Amino acid sequence: MGKRKMASTTTSTSNSKSRLDRIHHKFKAKVDGGNFYEASHMIKTLFHRYKSQKKNEDAENVLYESIITFLQHDQNESAYELGKLLIELYQSIDHDIETGIGKILEIIKKSTEGSPSRADFIESALSWTTKDHKHGHVRLHEAVAQKYWEEKNYSSARQHIIHTTNGSLCASFLIEYHVVVGFPGEIDLFVTQAVLQFLCLRKILIANATFSNYTAKHPGIKRQSHPFNQPLLNFIAFLLLAVEKGNIEQFSLLCEKYQPSIHRDPTYSAYLDKIGQLFFGLPPPQRSGMDGMIGNLMESLFTGPGSEAITEGEDIVMETEDID
Repeated sequence: MGKRKMASTTTSTSNSKSRLDRIHHKFKAKVDGGNFYEASHMIKTLFHRYKSQKKNEDAENVLYESIITFLQHDQNESAYELGKLLIELYQSIDHDIETGIGKILEIIKKSTEGSPSRADFIESALSWTTKDHKHGHVRLHEAVAQKYWEEKNYSSARQHIIHTTNGSLCASFLIEYHVVVGFPGEIDLFVTQAVLQFLCLRKILIANATFSNYTAKHPGIKRQSHPFNQPLLNFIAFLLLAVEKGNIEQFSLLCEKYQPSIHRDPTYSAYLDKIGQLFFGLPPPQRSGMDGMIGNLMESLFTGPGSEAITEGEDIVMETEDID
């Protein structure tokens, strides 16, 4: 009886694969013939049929294969229209994120610039992953950042790379970003903002790795440790040590001593207020006007339900030097 049931299941799976192969062959013939509208309509009709029959795996596969085919033929709008259906399917069946993320990553890797619908697809994919990852899946952010970086869309890449866990990658990106679009006098600003944002996200190890790689590899710095020629870089080096030791006196002294450097960017004070709360137990300051607006922006970026705590056992290996 068991063997008969197993044979029946195997036959069913084989028939399903054979049916999907025939459908894909017919779909590809329409695409190759330039009948893109008919091809898209055929896949959407088939998808909804599979979904209504609870054949979710078939529905997923027919969408994915069609998306890749459309991308290969530069039919981006049709591809992302189906991509939206794929995300909606994952959401409706509560699909496991780690299982489905691979197909999403492959779609992004094969995508090309120029389609406004791609940004919507990326946003939908990130939103789907927030049920398990507060700011969106790290692998998804990294894939998006690398795609934008590859296309030299630095500002868009910057928005996603801050949510990765690869400090060396982030440093390499920031170096190129500064060299290509920054001014020589901004050499310290590019890495400072990233380090402060990483600390506000409680990513201490990545903040350290980004800073050390940036200062060591940037052609305009090339130093393994302080003192640096730029006061702001010395401030960041000491700040990372103060965070490591949890020394509130050092933190307060740093913020006072380096006021001229901190005031180079109005957002730095708001970042430091947040860092003071997270790592030194300081109360949130009362702000008004522009300072209040910046502070509220920081809160919206870095706080909310399900805020992740510092990873247990997240040790930092650095020299414990005192502030000079």
